[in-house]
Order: sequence, then C-alpha cells, then structure tokens
Amino acid sequence: MKVVYRLLPALLIALTLDWATKMWAEQTLVLDQPVSVIGQVFRLTLGYNTGLGFGLFASNGPGPVALTGVVIFGLAAWIVNALRTGDLSPSAGWPIGLLFGGAIANFADRLPDGRVTDFLDVGLGATRWPTFNLADSLIVLGVSLLMVTIIRAKPKETSQ
Repeated sequence: MKVVYRLLPALLIALTLDWATKMWAEQTLVLDQPVSVIGQVFRLTLGYNTGLGFGLFASNGPGPVALTGVVIFGLAAWIVNALRTGDLSPSAGWPIGLLFGGAIANFADRLPDGRVTDFLDVGLGATRWPTFNLADSLIVLGVSLLMVTIIRAKPKETSQ
C-alpha cells in the first residue's frame, strides 16, 4: 500500500499543475503568437490539438476522445491489478502517478471541446517540435522514471 501514498500525491500534483498552466496559457497568451522565453529555443505559443500525440489523427470527431478514454481505462485496470497483486514497488508510485495524472489531465481538457490546450514550444528557427503541454511532459517523465524503476528493481525470488 506504500505505493498508493506516492501515487496519489503525484497524480494530484500532475492534475493541478497541468490545469493551472493551461488556464494561465489561455488567459495570457494569444493564439499562434509566440512569446520568447529563451530566444527561439523555448517559446510559449498557444495552440490547440484535436488529435493525439503530435497531432496524429486530428479531427473534430470523437475518435481521439474515445481512444484516450480506452487507454486511461486500461492503465487504471493495470494499476488496480498491480496494487492488488503487490507487483508494484513503492518507488513506482511517483512515476505511475505522474503518468496517470498527465493522461487524465489531457483527457479532462479534451472532453468539453475535443481538443487539448498546448503552449510549450521548443526548437530552432523553423525546426520546431510539435507544441505540447505540461501533461505531455509529465507523461514522458512518468514513463521514463517507471522504466528506470523497473530496470533497477531486483527480480523476485522464484521458488521451484
């Protein structure tokens, strides 16, 4: 159960930070008008993504919302099963909380109008990474930390 005491705060922090930064971006930035933070390398550019990662499958239809919902449901089922069977080490709590929190945050942002608010813009000149948001970053961070946690975990003793 120690994993839950790490997972829940990470999830709540991810949800809160993502919601707050998206609200700030929508109230402060002008659509498609970059604001330089570190020259051309890092800018804040408000935009909306109706697709999945990197704008894939962009549409105004329910497909991305439904697919995201299915992925979140699958992730939640995996987490519940892993908690029930004790397959998660306590150190996996923060990474899973960040991953799950980021996924839920983007899903919640997408529900009202089928789009996700993006505003983080990195690149050099015309060579830019697709604009993203804090939830996207937290998902990547969560997955990366979870991979490190799994790699560093000691294998369970098996009795034969």
